Amino acid sequence: MTILESSGAPDPGTIRWSGNDFEGWTGTKWLSFTAGSKVEDGSGNLYALVKVGSQIWLDHNLHTTKYNDGSSIPLATNVSEWQAATQAMVKTPIMCWYDDNQIENEFPYGALYSFYVIDSTLNGNKNVCPIGFHVPDSTELNILKSTLNVLGTAGGHLKVPDTTYWNQPNMGADNFSGFSAYPAGRRGPSGTFAGKGDNSYLRSITEATNPNAYYGILSYDDDQFDVFFWNRGIGMSVRCLQD
Repeated sequence: MTILESSGAPDPGTIRWSGNDFEGWTGTKWLSFTAGSKVEDGSGNLYALVKVGSQIWLDHNLHTTKYNDGSSIPLATNVSEWQAATQAMVKTPIMCWYDDNQIENEFPYGALYSFYVIDSTLNGNKNVCPIGFHVPDSTELNILKSTLNVLGTAGGHLKVPDTTYWNQPNMGADNFSGFSAYPAGRRGPSGTFAGKGDNSYLRSITEATNPNAYYGILSYDDDQFDVFFWNRGIGMSVRCLQD
């Protein structure tokens, strides 16, 4: 029996740590070793559920390479591939792993997705989230923020409380919500990576003035959760919300 901390082309019986749970590979899909409700994305990855107020979220960032209909999401493996897909006149769906290194960064950070991956007008009306889930809009991100701000400061309640992944001081982090946010960083339209250890960028489906879209941000040096807008060609994390 093999134990893996990362993904690959596993043999049946392989065990991996997803960042939240141990899972075993059957030869066709990953199965959780623990009890409880799990949902499956287009790649067969499993997620537990976290209830925050009236909302039910996946318990960790999306790391699928497929839409929930099984079709593949284009994957960038270098700077030029990312640049080619995120130019203002191109707008092609594209995803990547931080530093183009899946082994080092899939767990616990998840993948990074351009806005064009989740834009139904560009992706053929596909959904990157598991069936019954969707990429949140900016209003839903603000509901998450307001729900937790009642209990203190939202950012601290969303972040895992450590300085192994988050840079110091990881201000206010206690993960009271169980959301378990990790600082996955981002990929700019130019193809450069930044922010791993410093920030978590969570995509929304809401467009802002071209070429921007709304997103949520968490930072190592404060305990806030804010919703801003930025370039749609930036690769960010996706955390799915139940319909």
